[in-house]
Amino acid sequence: MAYSHIAITGASSGLGRALALAYAKPGVHLHLAARHAQRLAEVASTARALDALVTETLLDVTDATATKAWVNDCRQLDLIIANAGISAGPGASNRETAAQINAIFGTNVLGAFNTVLPAMDLMAQQPVGLNGIRGRVAIIGSIAGLIALPTSPAYSAAKAALDFWVTASAPNAAKDGIGLSLIRPGFIRTPMTAKNPYKMPGLMAADDAARIILTGLAAGKTHITFPGWFGLFARFGQMLPKRVFAGVPRKPAAP
Repeated sequence: MAYSHIAITGASSGLGRALALAYAKPGVHLHLAARHAQRLAEVASTARALDALVTETLLDVTDATATKAWVNDCRQLDLIIANAGISAGPGASNRETAAQINAIFGTNVLGAFNTVLPAMDLMAQQPVGLNGIRGRVAIIGSIAGLIALPTSPAYSAAKAALDFWVTASAPNAAKDGIGLSLIRPGFIRTPMTAKNPYKMPGLMAADDAARIILTGLAAGKTHITFPGWFGLFARFGQMLPKRVFAGVPRKPAAP
């Protein structure tokens, strides 16, 4: 399916930027939101040069009222991608602080719900399209949500929460004519992963990841996991004794 009214959070850098530019073309209206004004303006300018209609908004998805207002201002949505997220780990202390855990869950989980729940309300009022749905909601999860690693406990737990929610909610959403999709990428070359102090198997460029995601969303997939071999490894690794991963380096504590 081709989407023409698309909203993306965290659109100023990394995967969000790559997705915005991958969708940018004539006849597409992009609603781009992010916290960094200068980077967001650059992405919007580049998307306009590709002949997309672009509306950019400075937004922190942890602000539920502002996020709902942004979604409602879109008026029509074929696709929304809840991409905004942060990542951190225990660092040298081997312990995550309460503030750090709250920040990760606040952005990655509550921020995602602040985004997608108003979008689902909006889509439920739209007519059914030629593909049989009123709109599609996509959430950026992670292969990290499939395996509990000590590198980043709160991040893995947050992504696992999104994974379970989409899987459990998709059948009910479908009854309302709304497609739900969870995207489980492996390691993507972004400013977020640049801080990782360990080798990242399967590391890929953000543009390559965006192309995989576009293909999966066009096909209406509920789960888009890539690289496939990495997803299988994560599922297998979750069954191994946790002492196997005791020596894995931790993510830095700062998001």
